[in-house]
Amino acid sequence: MSYKASGNVAADEYNQIWHKCWNTNVTMWDKGDISPALRELIEEKHWQLPDGQGIVPGCGRGYDAMFLAKPTLHMVGADLSPIAVSTATKLRDEKGIPSKLVEFKTMDFFKFDVPQDKFQVAYDYTFFCALHPSMRASWGARYAEILSPGAHLIALMYPLAKSEEDRERGPPFLLNEDDYHKVLDANFELVHIDPECKTHDTRAGVETITVWRRR
Repeated sequence: MSYKASGNVAADEYNQIWHKCWNTNVTMWDKGDISPALRELIEEKHWQLPDGQGIVPGCGRGYDAMFLAKPTLHMVGADLSPIAVSTATKLRDEKGIPSKLVEFKTMDFFKFDVPQDKFQVAYDYTFFCALHPSMRASWGARYAEILSPGAHLIALMYPLAKSEEDRERGPPFLLNEDDYHKVLDANFELVHIDPECKTHDTRAGVETITVWRRR
């Protein structure tokens, strides 16, 4: 899906877009599994995540939240679409994963009540790029609000722009590393970046995995 959006696009308009995608089963971003970059980070590079609770905004069918969940890290998969949440919950149950490890909730990333202890882990992929560039500062501020000091934000940058052309056209909206620094550096430190990370074949060359630590 692609369209020309204005800089003043309202959040409600985006909500309607994603609801329509799920209602019509147009989920072209869904690759049927977690990203190879995330699997590589955890299973091959043995990145140690904090214990506590984590969140995956725009979780879709929930592959990432289920992958990251463990007895010491309760994961929440959040999505605007009740269809996505229902689908993810069904898939979790089919896999025999207990709800005490991972749960899925219909939530607006920018509006939900933040838990008292906040989150210690977040994973962001095909979410930042789904937001109009005018919403990116709010995205960074919201992560600073919901993540506790020392928390890890895993951001898989996608789709990386090879030129500045059509950066206003989307979603997904083209981006680059500086777009993340602009909205995260005030509250986060970049502690890991791998532009050579494993990727889906169709996304080779336009993904870079990063980890940011909340100051």
